[in-house]
Amino acid sequence: MAIYKSMSSAQVHTLITKGTNISGKINKIVLTNHDDTDSCAVSLYLDDGAGTRYVLYETLMPARTSLVLTDNIKFNSTDYNLQLATGSDAELTSIIT
Repeated sequence: MAIYKSMSSAQVHTLITKGTNISGKINKIVLTNHDDTDSCAVSLYLDDGAGTRYVLYETLMPARTSLVLTDNIKFNSTDYNLQLATGSDAELTSIIT
């Protein structure tokens, strides 16, 4: 099963919502910046919904680049949201497998 999400605004995007039947066992996350000119600061983290965040990865993605995370990220999806904060209106796509 793959989870796809397209984003084009500077905000926090929930990729996996806690308490749903989607597993927190992840093999790979692919983030792609499709924008021709805008770079984008991204921060991937776990959020417990009560204000505690655990940052997994932060970076600046230049225009027309992709980032692949393959560290077999696993988390308890009954307790945490997987979220991505974006810092610009660049056009991004995330694919989680």
